[in-house]
Amino acid sequence: MIFADFPFLRYLMFFIVGILLYPFFQELPLKGVVLMLGLGWVIYALLLISVERNQLFPRFRFIFPCLAFLQLVLAGLIFSYLRDFKNDLNHLIHVEEEVKGYLALVVGQDEAKPNSIANRVFLKKIWVGDELRESKGEVLVYHRANLGLSPGDLIWIKGKPQYIPGPTNPDEFNYQKFTSRQGVAHRHFIGDQFEVLGSVSEFPIESFFIRLRRALMDRMDRVFKDSKAVQIAKALLLGQKKTLDKELSDAYATAGAMHVLAVSGLHVGIIYGFFFLWIKPYRLGIRKRVLYLSTIILLIWAYALLTGMSPSVMRAATMFSLMALAQMKARNPSIFNAIALSALILLVFDPMLIYAVGFQLSYVALLGILLIQPILVKTWLPANKILEYAWQISTVGLAAQIATFPLSAYYFHIFPTYFLLSNLVAIPGAFLIMTVGIPFMLFSKFTLIGSSLGFLTERIIKLFNTLVLAIQDLPGARVSSIYLDSFEVYLYFLFLGLCLWLYHQPRKALLWTLLAGLFSFGIHRLIPYHLHPQKEVLTVYQMDKGFAIDFEQSLSLFTYDAADNSSISFKVSPHRERRGIEKQYPLQVLEKETAKVLLLPNGALLSLLDEGLIIATPSVPQHELCSWGNGVWTPMANLDTLNFGASAYRVVFD
Repeated sequence: MIFADFPFLRYLMFFIVGILLYPFFQELPLKGVVLMLGLGWVIYALLLISVERNQLFPRFRFIFPCLAFLQLVLAGLIFSYLRDFKNDLNHLIHVEEEVKGYLALVVGQDEAKPNSIANRVFLKKIWVGDELRESKGEVLVYHRANLGLSPGDLIWIKGKPQYIPGPTNPDEFNYQKFTSRQGVAHRHFIGDQFEVLGSVSEFPIESFFIRLRRALMDRMDRVFKDSKAVQIAKALLLGQKKTLDKELSDAYATAGAMHVLAVSGLHVGIIYGFFFLWIKPYRLGIRKRVLYLSTIILLIWAYALLTGMSPSVMRAATMFSLMALAQMKARNPSIFNAIALSALILLVFDPMLIYAVGFQLSYVALLGILLIQPILVKTWLPANKILEYAWQISTVGLAAQIATFPLSAYYFHIFPTYFLLSNLVAIPGAFLIMTVGIPFMLFSKFTLIGSSLGFLTERIIKLFNTLVLAIQDLPGARVSSIYLDSFEVYLYFLFLGLCLWLYHQPRKALLWTLLAGLFSFGIHRLIPYHLHPQKEVLTVYQMDKGFAIDFEQSLSLFTYDAADNSSISFKVSPHRERRGIEKQYPLQVLEKETAKVLLLPNGALLSLLDEGLIIATPSVPQHELCSWGNGVWTPMANLDTLNFGASAYRVVFD
């Protein structure tokens, strides 16, 4: 693959550089960046005229790509600036007065939570003082409305939204950053403190597809009898993975089949390829070809809207649309140019997509399949057609896993052992379910046809579930507590890129670079164990209810948890997994009349009270006490009592 043959790949790379640099240059004024961009274009044009007149092009050739790539970096900065709601002075985050209430428009579908119903609303006006003021912002509300809320509902809500707080424990998932990249900065627990004033049609197309999706989900609930089949149908056909219960979701993740439940290139590709089975566009005249391919593009985007426009489905829809547009002129477009251009288009509309896990996994998996799978296929060419089909599917799954492993380890910390086996079930199963499920959705209003197709779809899904759950029950089906930091993720991709380069262009210099990368990875893994002395560390986590305590000593971890499992999983487990300590033991508890006492392995005693704990260390002096805040440990004066819920604490003993 010659890099110069794929111009959009170059454009995409430098545009992404601009997006990634934005957090470091977000304080720059927009006018200054736009002025730099305009000045760059002027210099580019003047140099081009000067070179053409004086025949000096070879001497100044290097200036032109440098200026062009600088324009792309600046464009990435500008589009990121425009997308950042913090730069909008009318946004709610800039309102310092007390907000008594606000007018909002419901834009999302209700999402059931354990104790409430979540929805997203757009801010229209806020009540400040004695006046209604125009304002902007998106709020995540939690309500208990009996009839629920519908997209397009105009509601009046009492009170003021709360700014979503950052993580309160080390290595805890940063929900604030996650929602802010989606344009949401506030949340509000409103209960029944709101009133529906009416309904408007501000986003008619989106509202139509949300209502259609809800109607199809209701029909699935009526036709399907098996609860697990209903959940899988909603996830696989409509992209609604949030309806999955934890047990079923964990089963698919353990079996390595979770990717088929995320509507992506596989699903859109099936729809795209279905139309090519019956009519070949290149056999049609130009007018019929344009009409036929335009219809396919509209259907693909209609399905993308119906499934909720996730990053993976937007990538697939954009890429297939570009390929269809190229085929209107009977061209066979480069797949790499189509991939790069689709990513560029999506990032122009929303630069924050670069941080979305679905966006990253979608593109990395696709590139892995295109670059690695052909190499794997060549290693064995089975003569038997059935074996060849199984080998083709297996190499697709293996190539995708090789490419996405560092991202999966970084975000999810798990690895499905039997992913090759699950792909032999998942890919044909997804094809069968979509082949019957999509006609079911189209004809579900017709009782006889809809019931028959629904019955068949449910039976296929039940068989699919049985096979996936059987894979999940195999011994050692899941490797957990895998941790890679961001530096190691970059090293992995560098290593993978060098391997591919070395395969296509064997050179000694590349081989030595590859070995140096492996050596760097090993050194990076060994540094924490050999350069930093092992200390005895007590960690007290900040919890909304209950508490959790860790004590680390000589690569062993002693724990005591008094909180619900969901809180432990969300707030505590990431830090435990981050340290990568396999030996874990419970702390010893001594029951006394006045309080419980935890006995630490170093001889220190912790007295547990309702409001906190008292550290008794007569023979074990404290070395350092820190509190957690804003992503760092901050030293503080030594205290005898640490209050639960106030902050996360770390005590380092001498």
